[in-house]
Order: sequence, then structure tokens, then C-alpha cells
Amino acid sequence: MEMQTLKSNDTDWTVEEECGVCRVTYSIYSNFPSMPSAQALNVETGEFFTFDRVRSLPTGYAMAEALGYDWACNCRGRPQKRFDEQFTLRDDNGRLFANVRYRIDTGGGKFINGTTDATGRTLRVRSRVALGLRIYASGAIGNE
Repeated sequence: MEMQTLKSNDTDWTVEEECGVCRVTYSIYSNFPSMPSAQALNVETGEFFTFDRVRSLPTGYAMAEALGYDWACNCRGRPQKRFDEQFTLRDDNGRLFANVRYRIDTGGGKFINGTTDATGRTLRVRSRVALGLRIYASGAIGNE
């Protein structure tokens, strides 16, 4: 791995020992032309945001984090996301909530929206710290 110095808004950013995921992510997204109406997706949260926001980020790690795949980063010294959960939603009788829209409240005003798959599973929720989650689906409320 090598040291890279990146220039952004007249500020030097030094990233020591960037892994291949971060280097490749930066080399791809930093060279895209401006696309003001294009949208990017965070694959962890399902959040859409402007593609130009990704282009403006100073490092490949920041880009990977915005896109929701920073968990794949192998850079030394990066805090690993220790908590990684996926939920299967069921009603009181044990029937799966398949293809049902849900919302996960992670606290602090942050939400993850999605639709369960055919087996009632949600998107994965990854974090560096333990979270108290509330899951809302089809009018039902569950706590984890």
C-alpha cells in the first residue's frame, strides 16, 4: 500500500496506506464529469443523494462510506464496523412479512427505509457502536 496526497478545495489531504478498494473507488469517482441531476445510492441505508456529492469527497474511503461499502475497506487503522445485523420480520403468528415496506429507526433522527425480500429479510444494519433499533413495518412495531 502506498501513501497518497489528494488535493481538494486548496486543502491537502494525506491518506496513509490506502487499500485497493479505496484507491480504485477514488480513481473511478473523482474522474467522472459533473452530473447535477444524477443520483447515487447508499447500498446500506437505501438513501439516494446527488452523484456530485460523491465526486466532491476527498478520499476513496469517504466515497466508499457514502456509497455504503466502506465495510470492504482494508486500510490499516480504520475502525471496523463491529455490529452487523439483518432482521427477518414476522407477524404475531410467525408468518413472514415478505415484500413489505419497513423503516428502521437507528436513533438520532436517522432512518433506513426498504422493502423486505421474499423471505422477510431487511437490509443489513452495520455500525461501529451498539444501537437500539426500532423497526416499523405494515403498522406493526417491533424492538430489537
